[in-house]
Amino acid sequence: MHLFRTFIFVCVAAATNLLMPAAATAQNPKQSQTQQAEADTVPMFKGLSASYDLAGTVMRLVGDYGQIEGALRVNLKDKYFPIVELGLGTAKHETDPVTGIEAKTNAPYGRIGCDINIAKNKHDDYRVMAGARYGFTNFKQEISGDINVPYWGGTVPYSTSEESISYHWAELVFSVDAKLWGPVRLGWSFRYKAKLSGKGNEGERIWYVPGYGKDGDKLGGTFNISIELSRKNKKGVQ
Repeated sequence: MHLFRTFIFVCVAAATNLLMPAAATAQNPKQSQTQQAEADTVPMFKGLSASYDLAGTVMRLVGDYGQIEGALRVNLKDKYFPIVELGLGTAKHETDPVTGIEAKTNAPYGRIGCDINIAKNKHDDYRVMAGARYGFTNFKQEISGDINVPYWGGTVPYSTSEESISYHWAELVFSVDAKLWGPVRLGWSFRYKAKLSGKGNEGERIWYVPGYGKDGDKLGGTFNISIELSRKNKKGVQ
């Protein structure tokens, strides 16, 4: 819950900072024309960008879980970046050499949040951002296999199929991206994650959560390629 409160604080701080210039102008009607002119060179809406996470796809190709994920991000003043991330998480964990079980999951997920550009020059081709996300998914988990029985010896068959597991989590995000060519940008993000709610039947541990990763993991990341769908002219803005 502490991370969730941090997520709310980041969103409120971003909204407050957006409103502060207007409030300051109202309180100081004698603001210089030079300051007003400088402010007017940076429009509120600077464009949209769509991105794809390459890391999640590679994870699924070489491992037993991963995701296909895309995102749509809004650019406000080159400083605030509200974002929506949507994806499909899948897992096919073959027979575990220790537990002797298999696990399968396949479900969509979503995240919503906001990043703040903390670079000194907000209008540079390079961006350094900090932000937060709220994530949600609803999925089924299929587990089957032969479980070892230490006391009696041998194994017993085991199988379960969860019904509609709802999982909620929050993330703190640090990311960097840069202009690669024209409207194309390349970047990565580092994420610290915390579960807000979600469990299996009778508290059974969940093996994989779409969009979150393996249950219990705290760290994660993405490697994104993005395209700016629309951009405002930067003339006069440095």
